[in-house]
Amino acid sequence: MSKPLLCLGFLLACVPSSHGLVAFRGAQDSQACTAEDLSHRVQVQNKLAGICEDMCKEVGAYPKCAQCPDFVEPDKTPGVMTWDELFEHMDNLVNWGQEELKAWHKTASALQTVKQASVNKQVETSCAAADAAHRAQFQNKLAGICEDMCKEVGAYPKCAQCPDFVEPDKTPGVMTWDELLEHMDNLVSWGQDELKVWRKTASALQTGKQEQSETACSAEDFSHRAQFQNKLAGICEDMCKEVGAYPKCAQCPDFVEPDKTPGVMTWDELLEHMDNLVSWGQDELKAWHKTASALQTVKHASVSKQVETSCAAADFAHRAQLQNKLAGICEDMCKEVGAYP
Repeated sequence: MSKPLLCLGFLLACVPSSHGLVAFRGAQDSQACTAEDLSHRVQVQNKLAGICEDMCKEVGAYPKCAQCPDFVEPDKTPGVMTWDELFEHMDNLVNWGQEELKAWHKTASALQTVKQASVNKQVETSCAAADAAHRAQFQNKLAGICEDMCKEVGAYPKCAQCPDFVEPDKTPGVMTWDELLEHMDNLVSWGQDELKVWRKTASALQTGKQEQSETACSAEDFSHRAQFQNKLAGICEDMCKEVGAYPKCAQCPDFVEPDKTPGVMTWDELLEHMDNLVSWGQDELKAWHKTASALQTVKHASVSKQVETSCAAADFAHRAQLQNKLAGICEDMCKEVGAYP
């Protein structure tokens, strides 16, 4: 409360000085002093208005502070739109739309009077397009409010009266038989359209391209057919899982039955692995002998001994790797039959 008293004292001190200046200066100085006095009075009143609201909070009467000048009562339901506020918002929206329409019509009229006759049609078209865009925005705004009101009254998702309302999925994350059949129909239609496009592209290529182009087009067509068949194969496998027949899906094209003993190597798998290992070893030995023969024919006679020594060392290293591989498999077999250690 000390600051307002100081401001009042300053104001009272300024009053006699302004009257003293009136006696010595003209009408212009008198007006300047009056304007300054008015400015100080406004500042004092604004300061007192803020102190009044603080005192109202201090005594616990807030927000009932109607006696304070220019007091605006806060929202009683923050974050929640009541029906009265909604109606008021709708009225304001209608008024805003009318004002906007008036402004657009006024602008259109001004443009019509300013523009020449040669551009009247273009101006009218652009004005109509702008008007249609604003109308669309206005309708979209009302559509969103309609859906919000439908949720507010607890009728959602039964909001068919709202414009352009799309009912949400009744079974989210689950594909029903109807949806599956519709998806299959869409897939067939998509495939037919794609085939038409491919044939059209192939025809265009056949008329302009040579034999190489025809070969490339056939390869592309074959690729698209393979993609289409793979898509159908995936759907077939999904349907097999859906009906509970998985993994008995031999009717699906290119179906590979999963491993019946995952994480466990059976005797048949072990024997097959040993056969593959033997074949791999023989192929590797052939490759090494071929490399050694090529080196022997290329190198000179002076380094033949060195080449043979290095080849023998490489052959010995590869043999050692193969024996170590077989030793590890032998130890695994020993553990498998329960004879370890």
